[in-house]
Amino acid sequence: MQNLETTYMGLKLKNPLILGSSSLSENVSGVKKAEDAGFGAVVLKSIFEEQIVSEIYAEKELAGDSVSHSDNYRAFEAVSKNYYIDKYLSLVSDVKKAVDIPVIASINCTSESAWLEYAKKFENSGADAIELNYFIMPSNAKISGAEIEKQYMSVAKKAREEISLPLSIKLSWHFTSISNIVRQYSDLGFNGVVMFNHFFRPDIDINRVSICSDRLIQPKGDYAETLRWTAMMSGEIKSDVCSSTGIRDAETVIKMILAGAKAVQLTSAVYRDGYDCASKITAELSGWMEKHNYDSIEQFRGLLAQENIENPEKWERAQYMRFNKF
Repeated sequence: MQNLETTYMGLKLKNPLILGSSSLSENVSGVKKAEDAGFGAVVLKSIFEEQIVSEIYAEKELAGDSVSHSDNYRAFEAVSKNYYIDKYLSLVSDVKKAVDIPVIASINCTSESAWLEYAKKFENSGADAIELNYFIMPSNAKISGAEIEKQYMSVAKKAREEISLPLSIKLSWHFTSISNIVRQYSDLGFNGVVMFNHFFRPDIDINRVSICSDRLIQPKGDYAETLRWTAMMSGEIKSDVCSSTGIRDAETVIKMILAGAKAVQLTSAVYRDGYDCASKITAELSGWMEKHNYDSIEQFRGLLAQENIENPEKWERAQYMRFNKF
């Protein structure tokens, strides 16, 4: 019997499959389904600072003049914010009581102060770890990449100093030097890095001549950058690498582990095939391991990471030199 156990951020997982933050993990029922289907851990749906601020503003508009005075509004804002945060903390607590697999809380914030305010409260909620989801849209042409990265590190440093739980950061790959950023997070003591975030992507509806959203579910095979950077960084840093984006089947899971991933996050696969895709993937993973005479995940994890192959430059090649038709 193949042993699919792994560790991620010091947490023991029965297998490397983690249900990623999404509407699939927004309530106890969804998380219980994930556990029953065979997932090794779950990341709860993020608490979004932007959404809280938007809802507080909408409530202020409904309340009208009664909260228009600055002092009244500050009190109203504080009470409303605490309501939404406490609601999320209750979700964490309820989920922990309902399942045995590790539960990772997720915080999606846009301001530095909110990160720490939210994260510190999760310490007592029962969460096994915290995943930070912080992204600065580099839309202001007056702000350099160096300035943006300095802000990222400022938030990261304070978060690591304040939070004692295992801590991961979910990254974008919109950096001039991903390797440098990932190494900085590792040096700060982050237990895990998740590569990469799948962002909302605006599109244009040419029939209605209006802005719309791109599809939520990623197309199959959209994992190349995740695979490349998993392979390039997994052997260089102390932090555990969790691969995310484009992972839809057992074959891709195996590729990520060969590249050095400790765990992988799935969302699109579950939207497409349902929670039971986890049992199918773990069965196929186990079958592949048996075929190749691997008894445990650790026997083949990182075999094809950049540090472990004869020609490491293969992972760095970015340009086509010749294209052959098939």
